[in-house]
Amino acid sequence: LGYWVPVMRRYYKEPDKKQDPVWKERFAQLEAIGFDWEVAVSSWQERLNELLEYKEANGHCRVPSTYKENKKLANWVVNMRRYHKEHDKKQDPVWKERFAQLEAIGFEWEVMSTWQERLNDLREYKEANGHCRVP
Repeated sequence: LGYWVPVMRRYYKEPDKKQDPVWKERFAQLEAIGFDWEVAVSSWQERLNELLEYKEANGHCRVPSTYKENKKLANWVVNMRRYHKEHDKKQDPVWKERFAQLEAIGFEWEVMSTWQERLNDLREYKEANGHCRVP
């Protein structure tokens, strides 16, 4: 299934398959069971919603790459920053819109922290844990 499902999504986008009566019937059968043709859009929206929840809880969109509570979100955020650096993605209208959505919620493309920020984080850690031995 892991191979077959993406192939079905790819076939669905092919104009000659959409005209073929056999494939039309197959596509109809998939739709009848609730097949999601645009999984990338669904997962994009799902991660964006998770990012909004994270921002609500934390006051920012700087999800750590080591965020254990939601590793998918952590990886997604890393990938968004990487994609933003790619010139070809910036030219794609879909990605332009996605980048604009992220910017609209205060997403930061560069998250290099200053020495002072890390020192403050360490102070908070020590206050909470009584030591500076960060795991």
